Formats: sequence, structure tokens, C-alpha cells
Amino acid sequence: MKLRNITINNKKEKTMTDISKYKSVALSHEACNKLDKIRKIIVPEIHVSRAKTLDILINEKVRKLNGRLKSKSA
Repeated sequence: MKLRNITINNKKEKTMTDISKYKSVALSHEACNKLDKIRKIIVPEIHVSRAKTLDILINEKVRKLNGRLKSKSA
């Protein structure tokens, strides 16, 4: 169970991450190092998370597939 801190009326409370919106993924250390290098290049102005970097890369690939993805998914 993953908890995150939120502040409500100046009180810190712990809430669970909404598991209906997120999935977990395991990457090798080598892949994480490569991902860290990629994220500094594709969005150099700001620091983005690894998860956001993966979102960007996945959405870019989906656009490049241009509809072919729908016919392959089950």
C-alpha cells in the first residue's frame, strides 16, 4: 500500500494512491539510468519524473504507429 502526504486545513494526513489511475512498472538499473538521460534531453526546461517521461515516450510512439495499435490490441 502506497501512502502519500496531503495537507488539509494545515493538518498533514496520509491518503492512499488511487490504484484505479496508476500501474507500477519495474525497470532495471541500466534502463533507469538511460531514462534519466532521456528525460533531461526531451524536456530540458523542467525536471519531469520518470513516470511522466515514460508517458511522453509511450504517447509519442502511439502517435507514430498511427492507428496500427488498435488492430494489434486484444
